[in-house]
Amino acid sequence: MEEELFDAIHRHADRHWWFRGRQVIVRSLLDRMYGSAKDHPGARVLDLGCGVGNNLKVLQAYGEVWGADPSEKALAYCRQGFTGRLDEVWLPDKLPYEDKTFDLVVMLDVLEHVEDDVGALQRVIRILKPGGTFCLTVPALQWLWSYHDVEHHHFRRYHRGDLLRKLNWLGFEIEKLSYMNFLLLPLMGAARMVLRPKTWSARDLQGGTGAAAKVLETVFSFERHLLRLMPLPIGGSLVAVARRPLNLELPPWKKGEPLPTREESQKMLDELREKNSDKVSSAANEK
Repeated sequence: MEEELFDAIHRHADRHWWFRGRQVIVRSLLDRMYGSAKDHPGARVLDLGCGVGNNLKVLQAYGEVWGADPSEKALAYCRQGFTGRLDEVWLPDKLPYEDKTFDLVVMLDVLEHVEDDVGALQRVIRILKPGGTFCLTVPALQWLWSYHDVEHHHFRRYHRGDLLRKLNWLGFEIEKLSYMNFLLLPLMGAARMVLRPKTWSARDLQGGTGAAAKVLETVFSFERHLLRLMPLPIGGSLVAVARRPLNLELPPWKKGEPLPTREESQKMLDELREKNSDKVSSAANEK
């Protein structure tokens, strides 16, 4: 992401309709599907890709929060109002956490910034405790690609099937996977088509904080009620809530060593699934 964008986000995100609407939806999902800090005594929460830190305080409702981001400038903004642990990281290679460290990992519009997104997801499932929760949002629909994505250094926008395959392949148990920003998609699509050339900058976030923006925030955040009933069929973003299975065994791996390739991971996971299947069959035979 362009460093100057952090200045704009720091100034306006707490009042911008999109950031506020996303936060409402994520909190609604976590309240229902994860619970609160009271439900998880001693829980540790990681805001992975925390940016300027506008979600760090909100996430304290779920446990002790750590923040992590590759930008020192973003972390400097975090330190202005957050006294918890902050780490400079780089996915997937530089992540200073042991396996099975966190009860909850949150990545809000971060994965699209990572070239090796599968490697990043591999690291996430490792640092989650067995049964731990992963909450993820990403931009959706490649046809919405615009200068906004270029300026934010995105590598891709996602489709539901693509994200579903990657999460399933790595062993996550998916509890919710849906599009969001469904109601405003026609407006969003029209704006992206008109503004596809460099005629608008994400630095101009102030335009999303006025009286009209309050209407957009209300419409966007209303989708939390729809998501209680069903997954939304299309939208400008995707949201997922997944878990590391309690019985998931992962191949040994030490920090500093290369992560397994996709092919190696698939082979190891197949071997582990076969091993677990044999255990189940043996137990059934003994009965």
